[in-house]
Amino acid sequence: MGDVDIKNKRGIYEYVLGGEVETKLIEVRVFDERTKLAAYEKQTKKAEAAGVSNCPMCASGTNNNAERIYRLEEMDADHVTAWSNGGASNLKNCEMLCVPHNRSKGNR
Repeated sequence: MGDVDIKNKRGIYEYVLGGEVETKLIEVRVFDERTKLAAYEKQTKKAEAAGVSNCPMCASGTNNNAERIYRLEEMDADHVTAWSNGGASNLKNCEMLCVPHNRSKGNR
């Protein structure tokens, strides 16, 4: 009940009794640290092998950051399918973007 990331306190009992799977019941829209780290490691490994940035938006550009590998703390977790459009807060729907790109992206 004290978790600031839970936006719908009324759904807590159903969430807990349902096996703590359906985060939509409690309107959790943030990624946990384990999910962020897994997404970061997966993206970074793939980016290093390809010689491009681990921020997909930087990697698709032609600027100085097209090959930059960002540290985890320089990145934000982003919903591939926006949370407001039904996107889940899980690894499958998590993409790490550099902070400037994530903040400029909005709900797209």
